[in-house]
Amino acid sequence: MRIKTSFISMMAVSTLTLMLTAGSASAQKLNLCANDWPVNEFLRGMEKLGQLNEFNVQHDKFATCVYKLKKGQTDMMSCITLFEFIACQQESANNVFIAVMDYSAGGDVIILRPEIKSASELKGKTVGVQADCLSIHLLHLYLEKNGMSLNDVKLANMTVENLGKAYINNKSLAGIVGWPPSSDEAVSAGGKLAASSKDFPEKIIDGFAVNRESLQKNRAVYKEFLKKWFAAVRNPAVLEKSAEDLKVGVSEFKQWLEGAYIYQDAAASLQTFPKMKAVAEELQAFFKTKPASITGSAARLFGKEPLNTDSWFDDSLLKELAEE
Repeated sequence: MRIKTSFISMMAVSTLTLMLTAGSASAQKLNLCANDWPVNEFLRGMEKLGQLNEFNVQHDKFATCVYKLKKGQTDMMSCITLFEFIACQQESANNVFIAVMDYSAGGDVIILRPEIKSASELKGKTVGVQADCLSIHLLHLYLEKNGMSLNDVKLANMTVENLGKAYINNKSLAGIVGWPPSSDEAVSAGGKLAASSKDFPEKIIDGFAVNRESLQKNRAVYKEFLKKWFAAVRNPAVLEKSAEDLKVGVSEFKQWLEGAYIYQDAAASLQTFPKMKAVAEELQAFFKTKPASITGSAARLFGKEPLNTDSWFDDSLLKELAEE
């Protein structure tokens, strides 16, 4: 009887040990927050093909991922724009930009009422835009190109998700700045495309941002991830699996991707780092002065003195991969 009891006890201990080991392995996974920018959706195919076993991938809204990164609730965010990255760093420089994924090449748009024939006709009129995200910078670039500034228009601050309906229901809006599906709603209601990120190449840059401490502890994991990532964006099998997970056809998924220029390898991503740093300086200059009609929480982004960004960008993993 004692032998049987001891055996049962040993089995219980073994089972408990296995459970604790499994739990520990799960706990050691790194958290990756992925938003719904089309380029990000390659991560779905990578998951399906077992290429992201070192990560807990959390598919969430863009704003939620930015919040998690800023608050240290995720180890990495993919497809964070340089705009949001700089904004996060202004509050707490806990993160490092380790690779460029793509730049927006038509995915972000400015839609105007059909009766507005030129940018100059926007003067004094109201434009709907989420003032605390990259859209405000796109509007700034468009107005600046046409000899104007954000102070020449009135800004109606609203979330990107609500822009399409606002355009339809609020005739006082001369236009909106955003991305699909809200921009598609506005076009369906008669709006016209006035400009897009395609007109400002390499100004709206997306990439991978990693918690600084996590990068120090897990360099090998992040290096291997980047290696897999650049292989994935060239792999038809990953594209097919991503489309399957999204429940859309491959051709439709490819259409989604047309709004971005995707860097195909580590060397190409590495080469864009100097340009990205120049854009970071431009963004800091942009944040220095608050446009008159930006109020509320979005106003906190502005009135900031430029900071030294040298420690915010780490291209060492890309250099290692490019040399292999």
